[in-house]
Amino acid sequence: MSPIRLMATTGILGYGFTEEAFNAGVAMKPDLIACDAGSSDPGPHYLGSGTAFVSRAAAKRDLGLMVRAGLEHGIPVMIGSAGGSGSDAQVDWTLDILREICTENGLRPRVRVIRTEQTKEALKAKLRAGKISPLGPIAELTEDAIDGSSRIVAMMGPEAYQQALQDGAEVVIAGRGTDAALFAALPLMRGADPGLAWHLAKIIECGAQVVEPREGQDCVIGTIHDDHFTVEPGSPIRRATVTRVSAHTLYENPEPYRLKEPDGVLITDRCKFEQLDERTVKVSGSRYERSEKYTVKLEGARPLGYRTVFIAGIRDPILIDIIDDFVETCRGRIARDVAALGIGPEDYTLSVHLYGKNAVMGDLEPEMDAPVHELGLLLDVLGRTEDVSRAVLAKSRYAFLHTDFPGRMCISGNLAIPFSPSDMHVGPVYEFNVWHVMECDPMEPVRMEWLEV
Repeated sequence: MSPIRLMATTGILGYGFTEEAFNAGVAMKPDLIACDAGSSDPGPHYLGSGTAFVSRAAAKRDLGLMVRAGLEHGIPVMIGSAGGSGSDAQVDWTLDILREICTENGLRPRVRVIRTEQTKEALKAKLRAGKISPLGPIAELTEDAIDGSSRIVAMMGPEAYQQALQDGAEVVIAGRGTDAALFAALPLMRGADPGLAWHLAKIIECGAQVVEPREGQDCVIGTIHDDHFTVEPGSPIRRATVTRVSAHTLYENPEPYRLKEPDGVLITDRCKFEQLDERTVKVSGSRYERSEKYTVKLEGARPLGYRTVFIAGIRDPILIDIIDDFVETCRGRIARDVAALGIGPEDYTLSVHLYGKNAVMGDLEPEMDAPVHELGLLLDVLGRTEDVSRAVLAKSRYAFLHTDFPGRMCISGNLAIPFSPSDMHVGPVYEFNVWHVMECDPMEPVRMEWLEV
C-alpha cells in the first residue's frame, strides 16, 4: 500500500494554527486536509442553542486557509462536527462562512454537506423498536425526553465521509461525528489496516496536543504505512514525542486500551511507540475488532431556564472569618425577599461560590482550613423565567452587599464590585438530557446534499 498522509490543522476549527506549520504540511503533499470542529467539553449550551463556541472571525481564518490551499493543490478538505456540536444550525453557520470565503476569493468548489441532526419522529420509532439504550448508568430514554429536547445529533462514523469523497467532493462540511471517524475515513477507504487507521485518527484529531513545545494549537501530520504509522508536527520548531503520543492514546478513554467506535473497538494494549527521529514518532501493533452491531452515540440538550450571575470580591477579615454563617444568613433573607415577590423555591436555584475558599473542590477539598485573606464571590441564579432569574439575583446581590454581621465596622457595603452593570444576564441555560446509543445502519442517521456556491 502506498503511504497515506493526513494533515490535522488544529484541534478545533477556530482554535488556530501557524501559517508556517500549515504551509510546511501542505508542502508534504497530504492526501487530506481536515479539522474536527466540535466537542461536548464546553457543555450543553451550544448544542441546545445551536450556536458556536468559537468566534466567526477565527473559524473563517482557519477555514479560508484550508479551502484555498486544498483547491490550489487538489487536496480534499473536510470539517467534522461543524460549528461545535454539529447541529443543522451550526452546519449552516459554517456554510455561511464558506460561502463568504468563496465569494471573496472567486472560488467554486464542489461542496458536500452531511447533516446528522435527528428528527424526533425517527428517534421515537427507534425507541419503540428497542434500538436506543443508555450510554452509562443513566435513565432510559423516553419519548417525553425526546420531545423536550431542543436538538439531538448522532455521532456518525466514517461512511458518509467516504461517500462524499467518492462523489468527488472537494470540500466536505459535516455535522456531528466521532472525532476519529473524520480522519479514519480516507485510509479505511484505501484499504489501510483498520487498527492503524483508527489509532492514527485518534492521535491526530486534537492537533498539536501530541507535540512540544505546545503553545496553543498547530498542525500535525500523520502517515499510514502497511504495518505502522508516524506522527510529526508541521512546524519545524516542534517535535512529537513518545510520551505525548502514548499519553494521547489514553486521552478521553473510559478504558485505557479500548476505544469504542460505531462499528468496532480500537485496541492498543500491544502497541509499540518509538522515537523514529527527533521530530517523529512511529507506532505499530494497533488492532481493531469489529462489533456485531453498528451503533452511534446520540447527544441531546433541553432548556432548563435562564441564568443571571454576579461577581464581587470580599477582603474584610471580620467577614471572612464568619463567611459560612453569613452565607446562610443571606440565604434566609433572600428566600423571604423573593417570596414577597411571589417567587417560590421551586422557581429558582441560587448557587453561592466562594473562590479562595473551597470553591473548586467543594466538600472534596483536602485543605479545608487553609488561611484566607480575600474571597471572590460568585452568585449564580437559575430561574424558571428570565424575569425570575433577574429578580432573584437582584435580591441576592443586595442581601450580600448590605446584610449586617457580628463585628461589622462599616455601615454599608460588604463587597468590592468590579463591573457595572453588576448583574450579568447569561440567557437560556441547557442541560444534556440525551446521552444514549442508537443501533442503526451506517448511513441511516445521515442526510447528504450538495451546496451550490
